[in-house]
Amino acid sequence: MNTRIELARQGLRSALETRRRAGKSKSEPVCVFDLAEGLGVEVKFCPGNSLGGMYAKASQTILVPALRPPGRQAFTCAHELGHWVFGHGTRIDEWDDMERDRDDQPEERLVNHFASYLLMPPWAVEAAFAQRRWNPSNCTPTQAYIVAGQLGVGYETLIQHLRWSLRLIPVHHAEELLQTTPKQFRRSVLGYDEARHLVIADHAWSNVAVDLQVGDAAILPESVAVEGSSATVTGAHEMGVVVTARVPGISRAESADGAWAVFVRVSRKDFVGRSTYRFLEDPDVG
Repeated sequence: MNTRIELARQGLRSALETRRRAGKSKSEPVCVFDLAEGLGVEVKFCPGNSLGGMYAKASQTILVPALRPPGRQAFTCAHELGHWVFGHGTRIDEWDDMERDRDDQPEERLVNHFASYLLMPPWAVEAAFAQRRWNPSNCTPTQAYIVAGQLGVGYETLIQHLRWSLRLIPVHHAEELLQTTPKQFRRSVLGYDEARHLVIADHAWSNVAVDLQVGDAAILPESVAVEGSSATVTGAHEMGVVVTARVPGISRAESADGAWAVFVRVSRKDFVGRSTYRFLEDPDVG
């Protein structure tokens, strides 16, 4: 059997088993940092961004660079968790190594497949589109961006997964989508460049919190009220209301009719430390 195909299948099987051990179904989005901690693997955000990621076997600890974009941080954590799942030794990975698809590194290829399927199993991807009555084969940049946000992955990461692994979009459409960068998308939606990260959570968003860093923005459904001081409504938008992350902590957003609610979790900008502490209130920020 083709080694590439077998590695992909093994990655998928192990990703589903890991979800099962963590009490997560194959069709729901997950926060990979919380999932890893729930399995007994410590996750720490470390200073800088020169390191791609690290798994320390002796202490069962994953290191994630604090300065990487949120989607890359999630993939890094899932990649390093793969080393734990497969019983690999300590690994120090460069980001380029995670992006390369090299036949001479089967263990790295295997954990890349694992990471992709842990974060984006086909059932979760299909459910995210189907719940919104969208078709991935002709989705718009906005639709792809929303789904990527709910799955906790980068915009380009989702598109490449749809293109090469799941075969849900044709090559020409993937190339069209990739002509829009996340930065361009944020600017077109918000009209300014200040926000480094934007999450768009609609009425189909469920199972996971909206995670932000101080200074990030989110667009939530209209008529949503936010309880708590960590995030506040700062404006109106055609897609809903604009919420800005102000200080570390956890707020709760709920629609006026009570039919939809979500936690908005805010961490310090470029948080460094153990992941379980990232949303603690911080008196030095504000």
